[in-house]
Amino acid sequence: MNNLKERFRNHYLPLLSIVMIAGLIFHYNWLHRDTITFITDSTGYISLTVITVSLLIGPINLLFKRVNPISTYFRRDIGITGGVLAVIHSVAGLFVHFRGHNWQYFLIKTEAGYSIRLDNFGLANYTGLISGLIIVFLLMTSNDFSFRKLNSFVWKNIQRLTYLAFIFAIIHSVFYRIGQTNLDLIWYLYLPLLIFVLFVQIGGIRIRLKRN
Repeated sequence: MNNLKERFRNHYLPLLSIVMIAGLIFHYNWLHRDTITFITDSTGYISLTVITVSLLIGPINLLFKRVNPISTYFRRDIGITGGVLAVIHSVAGLFVHFRGHNWQYFLIKTEAGYSIRLDNFGLANYTGLISGLIIVFLLMTSNDFSFRKLNSFVWKNIQRLTYLAFIFAIIHSVFYRIGQTNLDLIWYLYLPLLIFVLFVQIGGIRIRLKRN
């Protein structure tokens, strides 16, 4: 399915519908959040969920003995959707706390000048920045031109950077929650999500090794 109209109808339209429904649910529960904060928080949770789904498709195909090609438009479009939402989250997040003073996300003013911010909030921002930059790179290569220009082995290894972006996103979320002294989501969402993805990926690797 390489026709953009077909991909939009069969992939992007359902994905966008799910995103909008999730956004409405968040909006109903976050009535008192301003627009920038709402966009940042909602795109953060939704993008992490969508990227998680994209990471599970391959191992699930192996588990159920389905065809698991190097690239499919379905998996690619899910990844693109999650990546775009993650970029929106990263950009909007720069205007939540220090509006007009964005440098304070990464630097802290001292008597001697400025230094790298290494508190929990600073580490959350740096890990989020690394994850965001990886995702931007992945989005730039998630197209047919890059797939044809690079051989399948190189292209697939580049796309595997999604795992690294996911791990940095989890670390970003954990540091942010520690900085907010709100640890509930760490134990009930982020760590279980990381463990589940690792468990499924290890299962997929074991199946692949047995077949080889």
